Amino acid sequence: MKENSTNKNNEEIDLGDLFRLLKKGFEKLGNLLLRFIAFLLRNAIVLIILIIIGAVAGYFLQKKSSNLVKTEMIVASDFGSAEYLFKSVKELQYKLKIKDEATIEKLELKDSNTALSLDVKPIIDLDKLTREEETYFEVLNESNFLDEEAKQGLIRKISNFYKITLYHANDIDSRRILNSIINIIRDNDYFKKVYELNLHKIKFLINSNEYLISQMDSLLANYSENLSDNKQLNSSSLYNINNTLDLGVMIGNRADLVEELDNLYSKKVANEELFRLVDLGYPSAVEKKGIGSYKIILIPFLLVLAYFGLIIFVKVVQKARKIDK
Repeated sequence: MKENSTNKNNEEIDLGDLFRLLKKGFEKLGNLLLRFIAFLLRNAIVLIILIIIGAVAGYFLQKKSSNLVKTEMIVASDFGSAEYLFKSVKELQYKLKIKDEATIEKLELKDSNTALSLDVKPIIDLDKLTREEETYFEVLNESNFLDEEAKQGLIRKISNFYKITLYHANDIDSRRILNSIINIIRDNDYFKKVYELNLHKIKFLINSNEYLISQMDSLLANYSENLSDNKQLNSSSLYNINNTLDLGVMIGNRADLVEELDNLYSKKVANEELFRLVDLGYPSAVEKKGIGSYKIILIPFLLVLAYFGLIIFVKVVQKARKIDK
């Protein structure tokens, strides 16, 4: 009985301590809230001025950014030229940023202060990837062993089309500038030679496949005629009574050649020149994403936050000096 009463008393004491702790916690929280409100009242004028300055600055910056539009073009890339494309776009972006005179002259920009920005991204069409490439792409996206830059570098290798985006003011001829940009990037003797030789190879393979398909069609037509006339092939023919034409193998080989020929036609169209232009678009609106797009709210918030940080820093320095004394 004594043990039960003792346990009951301990539980009552523990609950009492808990309620007292909670009460103290709420009191401290209330004091902090009151001190914060008092701080706001003491610094109300400064905070209002900062909010007004930030809102005005954010308004003009947001208005300026809203005048920016984008123009996109799609180019074809092959034979290992994707890395060169990304490197060239990155270099051009830097030259535009520092207002390089030679680049501005090549682009025929009337105003050297024209704000331009470039970006390039690979276009991945999963429907046109082989099964091995699709598996490779899925494993690559799920991999935790590579950083984003390494992943992007590997993704470039399985893409044949790339989107180059120009961000610009809405009052300039962006299509002409993009044409000038792609001509600057194409100025590479090595890849010009690579594309020239590979185009010659593609043309040769197309002619060979077309010839083989026509020969197969002739053999199939002749074989069908001889079979329908119920005649034996004579000694000058490729086939005799003991060596009949395997129609299944012949048709299968022809289908493979037709599929290969279709791919060669696509390669010929895309690779007639370095970074063949697939599509040159027209200016369109820039999609606003993220909190950075709302500068009229973000800049006042950052100014107020900086002011709070400055006050905390001053207080810490003052306390450190007192301790040092």
